[in-house]
Amino acid sequence: MKIGFVISFPFLYLAISLLEDCLAKRSKDIYCGACLALIDEVNWDISQVDPKEKIQVGSFRIDSKGNQALQEIPLARSAVHLTEVLEGVCNQMSNYASSTNADGRRSYVRTNSRDGSAVSLTNIEITGEVHSQLKFACESLIEDHEDNLIPAFQTGLDNMPELICVELMDVCSKINITDFIDANRAVRTNPAKASDVTDDVEEEDDEEEEESKDEL
Repeated sequence: MKIGFVISFPFLYLAISLLEDCLAKRSKDIYCGACLALIDEVNWDISQVDPKEKIQVGSFRIDSKGNQALQEIPLARSAVHLTEVLEGVCNQMSNYASSTNADGRRSYVRTNSRDGSAVSLTNIEITGEVHSQLKFACESLIEDHEDNLIPAFQTGLDNMPELICVELMDVCSKINITDFIDANRAVRTNPAKASDVTDDVEEEDDEEEEESKDEL
């Protein structure tokens, strides 16, 4: 005997809506981590530009007196440079991994140094899933707030994480900022232990390599 099930359209619609809400729900620690990492990366890019390098902005039209309304401003914090930096900054999320502190709060740390020097990793979990989640969150934040991000970075204020991640985007608390700073400082100062680092990406590659050897 066959038993048939009939799913009404309203029920199906409700199920799909709930699923979409679940998938679209933002994990606050991921979005906070992406925001703080974004600021760190953009500030570093700004710092790499020669302060003496200028760019002309304004109108190239010639007025009645034969003059152009142009002015030179530093390139580093210009809208042109910041727009370019924001277009590629989310690719840097692959350099970050999750870390949990003694109080059980999750943060995100940069797992390689920009100058090529060795870093120390303690209680770090490196996964492809974290990379993709951070990148998606980063892209979403920029898409939602790009018009406000560029003016914020142009100010050059020291409290950029609080200004952007707490006040503008509302994805972090002040304690999250402290945790991010402490975790990334620890990466550069504490001695590393290989056993403290969990790298699921490398473990998967090792398993595939072992399977290939067995087949041979």
